[in-house]
Amino acid sequence: MKSSRDGTQVRHIEGVAVHVSGEGPGVVLLHANGGDHRDFDAVVAALSRSSTVYALDWPGHGDSPATESPTACGFAALLPRVLESLGPGPFALVGNSVGGFAAIRTAVERPDLVRRLVLVNPGGFTPRSPFSIGVCRLFGSERVAPTVMRLLPRLYLRHSSEAVEAVRARAVEASRVPARVRAYASMWRSFTDLLHDARRDIDAMTAPTLLIWGTHDRVLPWLIDGRRAARALPHATVVTLACGHQAFVEMPHEFLAAATPFLHETPGHTHRA
Repeated sequence: MKSSRDGTQVRHIEGVAVHVSGEGPGVVLLHANGGDHRDFDAVVAALSRSSTVYALDWPGHGDSPATESPTACGFAALLPRVLESLGPGPFALVGNSVGGFAAIRTAVERPDLVRRLVLVNPGGFTPRSPFSIGVCRLFGSERVAPTVMRLLPRLYLRHSSEAVEAVRARAVEASRVPARVRAYASMWRSFTDLLHDARRDIDAMTAPTLLIWGTHDRVLPWLIDGRRAARALPHATVVTLACGHQAFVEMPHEFLAAATPFLHETPGHTHRA
């Protein structure tokens, strides 16, 4: 393993940079389209006190090299291979947006790899309509994508803090890198795929699940996507927070207050938020 600029150890698995810190049961952090492992900077130190934290950079993001036309379903297919290479599982997965979609698909298809799920405004629950398909195709245009990369974090991150400003600054920086723009646009286009549906076979999912939703998210609104996710996950513990798309960035203390006890529950114990 190599050391990264933030002092963590970095492994490269299946073309994915994995930033490793801490010691204990494995917790895997899965970021959103356009972000990278640093999106979790506000909570990773706290999580690392009692867990081995694996913070991934999806292909074409952060320290991971670009791949040809990355897709949401491609990330979901890739994740089990990465988990198998990390070492003894199963793992707790913390997934935001497309990271949440990948976490759900892995929990459905490879339950042996997943012990718990923390889903933060996960993707894959948006109703298909001409409007939603049109938005994804528009944002998936490589001419439009740089503007979207810069503007969306200002719309879907509803609080102001040093961590929030760092996410926004990285988005601006990424919007100037052609390979990052191509990956971002390709991901948006992939959201129109019929298989980008987190509800597929979700009744077969057995991993205990914590659903955390920022109710002020303008990209995946609670009243539409959030409630649809809650209905699809009737056995999940649901926590709503007065923030946008990334509770762990905007309200890290509240996020940790909900997620930490859940991640360390013993089998058979029921978490109450």
